[in-house]
Amino acid sequence: MTVGHGKTGPLASVVIPSYNHGPFIEEAVHSVLGQDTDLELVVVDDGSSDDSRRRLESIDDCRLRLILQENRGAHAALNRGIEASRGQIVFLLNSDDHFHPQRLPRFLDRFAQQPELCLLTSWLQLIDAHGLPIGVKEAWHNLPPWPQPRPGKGLADGGEPGLALLQSNYVSTTSNVAFRRAWWQRQGLCFSPLRYTHDWEALLAAAGRGPMAVLAEPLVSYRVHASNTLAEGRAKPGDPSKQGDPAERSDPAERGEGAMRFEILWTVARHAHPLCRHFAAQGHDMDELRSRAWRSLPRFGRDDLLAMLLQLRGDGPSPSKTFDALLQPSHPLRRRMVELLAGGDR
Repeated sequence: MTVGHGKTGPLASVVIPSYNHGPFIEEAVHSVLGQDTDLELVVVDDGSSDDSRRRLESIDDCRLRLILQENRGAHAALNRGIEASRGQIVFLLNSDDHFHPQRLPRFLDRFAQQPELCLLTSWLQLIDAHGLPIGVKEAWHNLPPWPQPRPGKGLADGGEPGLALLQSNYVSTTSNVAFRRAWWQRQGLCFSPLRYTHDWEALLAAAGRGPMAVLAEPLVSYRVHASNTLAEGRAKPGDPSKQGDPAERSDPAERGEGAMRFEILWTVARHAHPLCRHFAAQGHDMDELRSRAWRSLPRFGRDDLLAMLLQLRGDGPSPSKTFDALLQPSHPLRRRMVELLAGGDR
Protein backbone atom coordinates (compact mmCIF):
# COMPACT_ATOMS: atom_id res chain seq x y z
CA MET A 1 0.00 0.00 0.00
CA THR A 2 1.40 3.38 -0.98
CA VAL A 3 0.81 6.24 1.42
CA GLY A 4 0.65 9.74 -0.04
CA HIS A 5 3.25 11.61 1.96
CA GLY A 6 5.39 12.92 -0.87
CA LYS A 7 8.86 11.89 -1.95
CA THR A 8 10.42 12.18 1.49
CA GLY A 9 7.82 10.03 3.25
CA PRO A 10 5.86 10.85 6.41
CA LEU A 11 7.25 12.78 9.35
CA ALA A 12 6.68 9.82 11.70
CA SER A 13 6.56 6.06 11.39
CA VAL A 14 5.13 3.86 14.12
CA VAL A 15 6.17 0.20 14.13
CA ILE A 16 4.06 -2.37 15.98
CA PRO A 17 5.36 -5.94 16.31
CA SER A 18 2.16 -7.95 16.76
CA TYR A 19 1.96 -11.39 18.34
CA ASN A 20 -1.13 -12.99 19.89
CA HIS A 21 -2.51 -9.83 21.46
CA GLY A 22 -5.94 -9.96 19.83
CA PRO A 23 -7.76 -8.39 22.82
CA PHE A 24 -5.38 -5.40 22.80
CA ILE A 25 -4.19 -4.87 19.22
CA GLU A 26 -7.06 -2.65 18.05
CA GLU A 27 -6.60 -0.27 20.98
CA ALA A 28 -2.89 -0.06 20.17
CA VAL A 29 -3.55 0.67 16.49
CA HIS A 30 -6.22 3.30 17.13
CA SER A 31 -4.00 5.03 19.71
CA VAL A 32 -1.60 5.63 16.80
CA LEU A 33 -4.07 6.51 14.08
CA GLY A 34 -5.71 9.05 16.39
CA GLN A 35 -2.49 11.09 16.70
CA ASP A 36 -2.66 14.55 15.14
CA THR A 37 0.41 14.36 12.90
CA ASP A 38 1.67 13.13 9.53
CA LEU A 39 2.35 9.42 10.07
CA GLU A 40 2.43 5.90 8.74
CA LEU A 41 1.78 2.77 10.80
CA VAL A 42 3.70 -0.41 10.01
CA VAL A 43 2.40 -3.52 11.77
CA VAL A 44 4.43 -6.72 11.52
CA ASP A 45 2.39 -9.72 12.59
CA ASP A 46 4.87 -12.31 13.81
CA GLY A 47 2.84 -15.42 13.04
CA SER A 48 0.00 -14.84 15.50
CA SER A 49 -2.17 -17.91 16.11
CA ASP A 50 -5.11 -15.96 17.59
CA ASP A 51 -7.44 -13.52 15.81
CA SER A 52 -4.91 -10.67 15.64
CA ARG A 53 -4.59 -10.87 11.85
CA ARG A 54 -8.36 -10.77 11.33
CA ARG A 55 -8.68 -7.76 13.62
CA LEU A 56 -5.85 -5.95 11.83
CA GLU A 57 -7.23 -6.66 8.36
CA SER A 58 -10.60 -5.22 9.40
CA ILE A 59 -9.08 -1.76 10.02
CA ASP A 60 -9.61 0.44 6.96
CA ASP A 61 -7.01 3.21 6.99
CA CYS A 62 -4.58 4.01 4.18
CA ARG A 63 -1.87 4.91 6.70
CA LEU A 64 -1.73 1.29 7.94
CA ARG A 65 0.57 -1.26 6.30
CA LEU A 66 0.36 -4.86 7.49
CA ILE A 67 3.33 -7.18 7.01
CA LEU A 68 2.86 -10.90 7.70
CA GLN A 69 5.68 -13.28 8.60
CA GLU A 70 6.20 -16.65 10.24
CA ASN A 71 7.02 -16.53 13.94
CA ARG A 72 10.62 -15.36 14.28
CA GLY A 73 10.51 -13.45 17.55
CA ALA A 74 9.94 -9.86 18.66
CA HIS A 75 13.44 -8.74 17.67
CA ALA A 76 12.93 -9.91 14.07
CA ALA A 77 9.51 -8.26 13.80
CA LEU A 78 10.93 -4.97 15.11
CA ASN A 79 13.88 -5.04 12.72
CA ARG A 80 11.64 -5.80 9.74
CA GLY A 81 9.23 -3.02 10.65
CA ILE A 82 12.02 -0.48 11.04
CA GLU A 83 13.50 -1.52 7.68
CA ALA A 84 10.09 -1.03 6.05
CA SER A 85 9.47 2.37 7.66
CA ARG A 86 9.95 5.64 5.78
CA GLY A 87 9.40 8.31 8.42
CA GLN A 88 12.03 10.70 9.73
CA ILE A 89 11.25 9.71 13.34
CA VAL A 90 10.45 6.08 14.21
CA PHE A 91 8.25 5.23 17.19
CA LEU A 92 7.89 1.69 18.53
CA LEU A 93 4.76 0.29 20.17
CA ASN A 94 4.07 -3.20 21.45
CA SER A 95 0.74 -4.73 20.45
CA ASP A 96 -0.57 -4.82 24.05
CA ASP A 97 0.28 -1.20 24.94
CA HIS A 98 -1.09 2.14 23.72
CA PHE A 99 0.01 5.73 23.21
CA HIS A 100 -1.13 8.87 25.00
CA PRO A 101 -3.07 11.06 22.48
CA GLN A 102 -0.30 13.68 22.54
CA ARG A 103 2.73 11.35 22.42
CA LEU A 104 3.71 11.95 18.81
CA PRO A 105 3.20 15.76 18.82
CA ARG A 106 5.15 16.15 22.09
CA PHE A 107 8.00 13.94 20.88
CA LEU A 108 8.19 15.54 17.45
CA ASP A 109 8.32 19.01 19.04
CA ARG A 110 11.26 17.92 21.21
CA PHE A 111 13.12 16.42 18.25
CA ALA A 112 12.56 19.67 16.31
CA GLN A 113 13.84 21.78 19.22
CA GLN A 114 16.98 19.65 19.64
CA PRO A 115 18.43 18.69 16.23
CA GLU A 116 21.29 16.87 17.95
CA LEU A 117 18.91 14.58 19.86
CA CYS A 118 18.97 11.01 18.51
CA LEU A 119 16.73 8.99 20.85
CA LEU A 120 13.87 10.00 23.11
CA THR A 121 11.84 8.24 25.77
CA SER A 122 9.36 9.32 28.46
CA TRP A 123 7.78 8.40 31.75
CA LEU A 124 5.23 5.55 31.61
CA GLN A 125 1.69 5.04 32.81
CA LEU A 126 1.53 1.47 34.15
CA ILE A 127 -1.84 -0.22 33.60
CA ASP A 128 -3.22 -3.67 34.39
CA ALA A 129 -4.73 -6.20 31.99
CA HIS A 130 -8.04 -4.30 32.08
CA GLY A 131 -6.46 -0.92 31.36
CA LEU A 132 -6.79 0.39 34.91
CA PRO A 133 -3.93 2.61 36.12
CA ILE A 134 -1.38 1.12 38.52
CA GLY A 135 1.11 3.95 38.82
CA VAL A 136 3.57 6.14 36.93
CA LYS A 137 7.14 5.03 36.26
CA GLU A 138 9.29 8.19 36.34
CA ALA A 139 12.36 6.87 34.52
CA TRP A 140 15.08 5.88 37.01
CA HIS A 141 13.67 8.09 39.77
CA ASN A 142 11.17 5.57 41.18
CA LEU A 143 9.97 1.96 41.06
CA PRO A 144 13.41 0.37 40.60
CA PRO A 145 13.22 -3.32 39.61
CA TRP A 146 15.81 -4.17 42.26
CA PRO A 147 17.76 -2.28 44.94
CA GLN A 148 21.21 -0.93 44.09
CA PRO A 149 23.60 -3.83 44.85
CA ARG A 150 26.20 -1.74 46.73
CA PRO A 151 25.85 1.43 48.85
CA GLY A 152 27.13 4.77 47.61
CA LYS A 153 26.58 6.85 44.52
CA GLY A 154 25.41 4.84 41.52
CA LEU A 155 25.38 5.47 37.80
CA ALA A 156 21.80 6.77 37.92
CA ASP A 157 22.73 9.47 40.46
CA GLY A 158 24.48 11.61 37.88
CA GLY A 159 21.32 12.33 35.89
CA GLU A 160 22.79 11.05 32.62
CA PRO A 161 20.16 8.88 30.84
CA GLY A 162 22.70 6.71 29.05
CA LEU A 163 24.64 5.84 32.20
CA ALA A 164 21.45 5.24 34.18
CA LEU A 165 20.57 2.51 31.67
CA LEU A 166 23.43 0.39 32.96
CA GLN A 167 21.80 0.32 36.40
CA SER A 168 18.35 -0.74 35.17
CA ASN A 169 16.18 -0.62 32.08
CA TYR A 170 14.09 2.30 33.29
CA VAL A 171 12.72 2.71 29.75
CA SER A 172 10.94 -0.56 30.57
CA THR A 173 9.55 -1.41 27.11
CA THR A 174 10.14 -0.92 23.40
CA SER A 175 6.82 0.97 23.44
CA ASN A 176 8.75 3.78 25.10
CA VAL A 177 11.35 4.32 22.37
CA ALA A 178 11.56 6.82 19.50
CA PHE A 179 14.59 7.69 17.36
CA ARG A 180 15.78 9.36 14.19
CA ARG A 181 15.60 6.70 11.49
CA ALA A 182 18.61 8.00 9.51
CA TRP A 183 20.79 7.93 12.64
CA TRP A 184 19.64 4.42 13.62
CA GLN A 185 20.48 3.08 10.16
CA ARG A 186 23.76 4.98 9.90
CA GLN A 187 24.92 3.51 13.23
CA GLY A 188 23.97 -0.01 12.14
CA LEU A 189 21.71 -0.46 15.17
CA CYS A 190 19.26 -3.35 15.40
CA PHE A 191 17.53 -5.62 17.89
CA SER A 192 19.45 -8.78 18.77
CA PRO A 193 17.87 -12.25 19.22
CA LEU A 194 17.56 -12.00 22.99
CA ARG A 195 14.40 -13.30 24.63
CA TYR A 196 14.21 -10.98 27.64
CA THR A 197 16.59 -8.06 27.01
CA HIS A 198 16.45 -7.31 23.27
CA ASP A 199 15.09 -3.83 24.07
CA TRP A 200 17.60 -3.09 26.84
CA GLU A 201 20.56 -4.31 24.78
CA ALA A 202 19.58 -2.12 21.82
CA LEU A 203 19.14 0.91 24.10
CA LEU A 204 22.58 0.41 25.66
CA ALA A 205 24.12 0.14 22.20
CA ALA A 206 22.32 3.32 21.16
CA ALA A 207 23.33 5.24 24.32
CA GLY A 208 26.95 5.26 23.20
CA ARG A 209 26.14 6.45 19.68
CA GLY A 210 24.31 9.74 20.26
CA PRO A 211 22.44 11.98 22.73
CA MET A 212 19.25 10.68 24.32
CA ALA A 213 16.71 12.33 26.62
CA VAL A 214 13.63 11.60 28.74
CA LEU A 215 10.37 13.56 28.61
CA ALA A 216 9.02 13.97 32.14
CA GLU A 217 5.43 13.05 31.19
CA PRO A 218 3.71 9.63 31.12
CA LEU A 219 3.05 9.49 27.37
CA VAL A 220 2.62 5.73 26.88
CA SER A 221 0.56 3.14 28.74
CA TYR A 222 2.50 -0.04 29.51
CA ARG A 223 0.26 -3.01 30.19
CA VAL A 224 1.34 -5.39 32.97
CA HIS A 225 -0.31 -8.79 32.57
CA ALA A 226 0.38 -12.53 32.72
CA SER A 227 1.53 -12.77 29.09
CA ASN A 228 4.35 -10.22 29.41
CA THR A 229 7.72 -11.71 28.48
CA LEU A 230 9.17 -10.67 31.84
CA ALA A 231 6.26 -12.34 33.62
CA GLU A 232 7.14 -15.47 31.68
CA GLY A 233 10.73 -15.09 32.88
CA ARG A 234 9.57 -15.15 36.48
CA ALA A 235 7.44 -18.26 35.92
CA LYS A 236 8.83 -21.72 36.41
CA PRO A 237 9.31 -23.89 33.30
CA GLY A 238 6.35 -26.25 33.05
CA ASP A 239 3.92 -23.73 34.53
CA PRO A 240 0.42 -24.95 33.45
CA SER A 241 -0.57 -21.38 32.62
CA LYS A 242 2.08 -21.41 29.88
CA GLN A 243 0.98 -24.59 28.11
CA GLY A 244 0.94 -24.01 24.35
CA ASP A 245 3.37 -21.10 24.61
CA PRO A 246 6.30 -21.47 22.15
CA ALA A 247 8.68 -20.78 25.05
CA GLU A 248 7.49 -23.93 26.79
CA ARG A 249 8.52 -25.97 23.75
CA SER A 250 12.04 -24.52 23.74
CA ASP A 251 15.11 -25.67 25.62
CA PRO A 252 14.69 -25.08 29.41
CA ALA A 253 17.99 -23.15 29.37
CA GLU A 254 16.27 -20.51 27.21
CA ARG A 255 13.49 -19.59 29.66
CA GLY A 256 12.66 -19.06 33.31
CA GLU A 257 14.07 -16.78 35.97
CA GLY A 258 17.63 -18.08 35.66
CA ALA A 259 17.68 -17.48 31.90
CA MET A 260 16.20 -14.00 32.33
CA ARG A 261 18.76 -13.06 34.97
CA PHE A 262 21.59 -14.44 32.83
CA GLU A 263 20.51 -12.29 29.87
CA ILE A 264 20.41 -9.24 32.14
CA LEU A 265 23.94 -9.84 33.41
CA TRP A 266 25.23 -10.65 29.92
CA THR A 267 23.64 -7.46 28.54
CA VAL A 268 25.09 -5.05 31.09
CA ALA A 269 28.49 -6.78 31.01
CA ARG A 270 28.56 -6.40 27.22
CA HIS A 271 28.05 -2.64 27.35
CA ALA A 272 29.57 -1.51 30.68
CA HIS A 273 33.13 -0.92 29.43
CA PRO A 274 32.31 0.84 26.13
CA LEU A 275 29.65 3.05 27.72
CA CYS A 276 31.96 4.12 30.54
CA ARG A 277 34.67 4.93 27.97
CA HIS A 278 32.14 6.89 25.89
CA PHE A 279 31.09 9.07 28.82
CA ALA A 280 34.69 9.46 30.03
CA ALA A 281 35.40 10.98 26.62
CA GLN A 282 32.50 13.38 27.33
CA GLY A 283 34.27 14.64 30.45
CA HIS A 284 33.32 12.14 33.19
CA ASP A 285 36.06 10.72 35.41
CA MET A 286 36.79 7.15 34.31
CA ASP A 287 37.80 5.88 37.77
CA GLU A 288 34.63 7.30 39.29
CA LEU A 289 32.55 5.71 36.52
CA ARG A 290 34.12 2.32 37.19
CA SER A 291 33.44 2.63 40.93
CA ARG A 292 29.82 3.62 40.32
CA ALA A 293 29.40 0.84 37.77
CA TRP A 294 30.48 -1.82 40.26
CA ARG A 295 28.05 -0.42 42.83
CA SER A 296 25.24 -0.21 40.27
CA LEU A 297 25.33 -3.15 37.86
CA PRO A 298 22.70 -5.80 38.65
CA ARG A 299 24.04 -9.18 39.77
CA PHE A 300 21.23 -10.86 41.78
CA GLY A 301 23.58 -11.65 44.64
CA ARG A 302 26.20 -13.20 42.34
CA ASP A 303 29.18 -10.83 42.32
CA ASP A 304 31.27 -13.75 41.08
CA LEU A 305 29.21 -14.29 37.93
CA LEU A 306 29.11 -10.58 37.07
CA ALA A 307 32.88 -10.31 37.55
CA MET A 308 33.42 -13.37 35.35
CA LEU A 309 31.24 -11.97 32.57
CA LEU A 310 33.01 -8.60 32.68
CA GLN A 311 36.35 -10.37 32.44
CA LEU A 312 35.24 -12.57 29.56
CA ARG A 313 33.85 -9.54 27.74
CA GLY A 314 37.21 -7.75 27.89
CA ASP A 315 38.07 -4.05 27.65
CA GLY A 316 38.15 -3.81 23.86
CA PRO A 317 35.61 -2.04 21.65
CA SER A 318 34.05 -5.39 20.73
CA PRO A 319 33.35 -8.40 22.97
CA SER A 320 35.49 -11.50 22.75
CA LYS A 321 34.20 -14.50 20.79
CA THR A 322 34.17 -16.44 24.06
CA PHE A 323 31.77 -13.90 25.54
CA ASP A 324 29.37 -13.88 22.59
CA ALA A 325 29.39 -17.70 22.51
CA LEU A 326 27.62 -17.66 25.88
CA LEU A 327 24.37 -16.84 24.08
CA GLN A 328 24.26 -20.40 22.75
CA PRO A 329 21.79 -22.30 25.00
CA SER A 330 23.96 -25.43 24.87
CA HIS A 331 27.08 -23.66 26.14
CA PRO A 332 28.09 -25.45 29.39
CA LEU A 333 29.18 -22.27 31.21
CA ARG A 334 25.95 -20.53 30.28
CA ARG A 335 23.92 -23.48 31.51
CA ARG A 336 25.77 -23.46 34.81
CA MET A 337 25.25 -19.72 35.24
CA VAL A 338 21.54 -20.09 34.49
CA GLU A 339 21.30 -22.79 37.18
CA LEU A 340 23.10 -20.63 39.74
CA LEU A 341 21.03 -17.55 38.95
CA ALA A 342 17.83 -19.58 39.26
CA GLY A 343 18.86 -20.39 42.82
CA GLY A 344 19.65 -24.04 42.20
CA ASP A 345 23.09 -23.66 43.78
CA ARG A 346 23.71 -20.85 46.27
